Amino acid sequence: MWIIGLTGAIGAGKSRVAAYFHRLGIPVHCSDTYIHFLFENDPDVQQQVKALWPDVFAHGKIDRLLLGEKVLSSFDDLHRLEGLLYPKLVENQRKFLEKNQYRRERFVVLDVPLLFEVDLDVYCDCVILVSSSSALRKQRVMERKGMTPKKYLTLENLQMKDSERRKKADFILYTGRDKGYALKMVQKIIFSLSQLPFPKWQGKWPKNLTRRPHESRNCFRHRNDRI
Repeated sequence: MWIIGLTGAIGAGKSRVAAYFHRLGIPVHCSDTYIHFLFENDPDVQQQVKALWPDVFAHGKIDRLLLGEKVLSSFDDLHRLEGLLYPKLVENQRKFLEKNQYRRERFVVLDVPLLFEVDLDVYCDCVILVSSSSALRKQRVMERKGMTPKKYLTLENLQMKDSERRKKADFILYTGRDKGYALKMVQKIIFSLSQLPFPKWQGKWPKNLTRRPHESRNCFRHRNDRI
């Protein structure tokens, strides 16, 4: 089973690419979607967030925009929130992998924005970097609700530069062209991987994630294909 890590800078187009994998019948686990699920449905997360930041609750629910403003203004607060969420995230990812290994899926995709920043790439069989021009990314992100230039810059600074991501990725998929092009490139990547021996997942997966400095990893077969 190929464990494919999907990552990219904010606004690069990861969600669209992930949707193409889903369209092809490939299981996709989206970190952002699961984090949102925790905020909405996990009583433990809700109670701990309320204890740490009581002013981010509105009408009994976590206001994600307020919480985002709070943690982006303090690295300590950001670290606390990640420490609360990441153990639950990696446990859910593990269950996702176990379920799909049992089903004998040939490919699975893990959509993780901070894949390299938390060293999760070393647990993947290959990594696809979704990349786009900085101008296009900023245009896309600024259209989101509650986004400001200052917030965008803060989010940018919390992520690894694309130039560093490119050194670590196995495939680089550039977006910004027509939608049909990106889908064809996803199909091309899957075809390329299907010609190689299928890895066997040994059940190895982290119990938590932590941001840390990164060293270059060896890509599978030392590939670095720009798609």
